[in-house]
Amino acid sequence: MSITGSLFRMVAPGLVDNLEAQGLFKGSSRVAPSLVPEMFIGREGISNLGAAGVLDAPAATNLLENAQRDWFKLPAEEWNALYPSSGIAFDPVANKAMLEISDKNVDLRKGVDLNKLPANEVLTFDELFKADVLKKAYPDIGDVTVSFLDDPTSSRLAAFAPEQNMILFNRQHPDWRQADTPLNVAVHEIQHYVQGKELFTKGESFTKTLNENQVFTQSNEAMPLVIAKALPESLQFAKQFKGIGFDKDSVIDAIAGFTAKDGLSARASLTKAFRSKDMADKFIANAQNYPALSGVLKIKDISSAAYQKSISDYMGVAGEVFARQTEQRRGMNVSERLAQPAMRAIETDPLNRKAGITIDNMTAPRAEGQQAAMADPFQMQVPQSTIPGI
Repeated sequence: MSITGSLFRMVAPGLVDNLEAQGLFKGSSRVAPSLVPEMFIGREGISNLGAAGVLDAPAATNLLENAQRDWFKLPAEEWNALYPSSGIAFDPVANKAMLEISDKNVDLRKGVDLNKLPANEVLTFDELFKADVLKKAYPDIGDVTVSFLDDPTSSRLAAFAPEQNMILFNRQHPDWRQADTPLNVAVHEIQHYVQGKELFTKGESFTKTLNENQVFTQSNEAMPLVIAKALPESLQFAKQFKGIGFDKDSVIDAIAGFTAKDGLSARASLTKAFRSKDMADKFIANAQNYPALSGVLKIKDISSAAYQKSISDYMGVAGEVFARQTEQRRGMNVSERLAQPAMRAIETDPLNRKAGITIDNMTAPRAEGQQAAMADPFQMQVPQSTIPGI
């Protein structure tokens, strides 16, 4: 008998219909309903759902306690055979077991169009989103506020500030145009809210991570100086290679573009400037004969590598790993979830693999001083499309 089956056989028979009607648990039969997970919750959420008559809170809490105890006692293979397929995940940094619940009924409230709201509008989560089950788990979710960043130059798609209890959406980000983006990022950011409530590992501010990367900071501080020193060579380059399509203005503009703290490699930045990979490759090949100019290219590549290191560090924070899982698993059906439990998905996710993230090496957020917190209080969500090399 599965843990899921054992747990929910304890639920009063009449309650199964209630669970299925609310979208929390669905199954092929009343005998052994399957867990349909989507949001990672803990003891407080379970207790509140129990008080609301949604699940058997003592049984669910006992399941969490067993999973937490066994995490330290059982070999990984045995733990994985017992718990993940029952909707249990484990935060190895906070040392806390978590239960996944479904909130497929999360949706925009009728008549709400996020794109038509004023940029300076501050609304409550409740005013914008319908999330019945989640609100039963965390009634205080109604206190979360929502506003808009709307900055086309920012790599932020969305962010959550725990101290301000606020979610920011950037409606000018290219990914915002995707139809399911508002709901996906809302679930991602609300997972950060839940992390704070349950003392799970919280998310991280990517801006803070980037600013604390000394290689990135130093290379970008040096960039204007090395560009200025390379100006005479840039003009010589443009004159020498005019016959293959380069001119003074385009070369100067392309090199000036290296000052952008965008994480792009020299080749990617030149491709963007010249709108041609072929021209970028020609520039790089011929710039090797110009020491100062080739030095600019090297500094840009150093900055890019440091940026990607910061991306990996940010993505490896356990709070961000589980928030991404919450977002990525929204469209999965029951059989897909059971076949691909969250703990296994962490190991197989292409972004995690690229960043070298595993269950065993997830980290805690960086320690944050008061000044840094005031400068950037938001835990920033960096979407896949903004990551160089992805």
